[in-house]
Amino acid sequence: MDEYVEVFAASDITFAYLMKANLENAGIPVQITNENLQGAYCLDGMVPLVLVPETHVEQAKQIIEEIQRSSQNGQDDDSVG
Repeated sequence: MDEYVEVFAASDITFAYLMKANLENAGIPVQITNENLQGAYCLDGMVPLVLVPETHVEQAKQIIEEIQRSSQNGQDDDSVG
């Protein structure tokens, strides 16, 4: 069985689940850790983490980069004009 590896540290649980949904739509199994810390005592480094099997890391990172790029482009478009 594959070991799960962190591919994304989310700023909040909603964004973690957005990434999870996108990765699962691509056929990648996903786990989220630290999801129950939302609203609890915030400790340094304790944010929701998106994990995928080691064999899917590269594909997952490509998908995450595409999402971040399109999100950033959307923000740039909103600030114009």
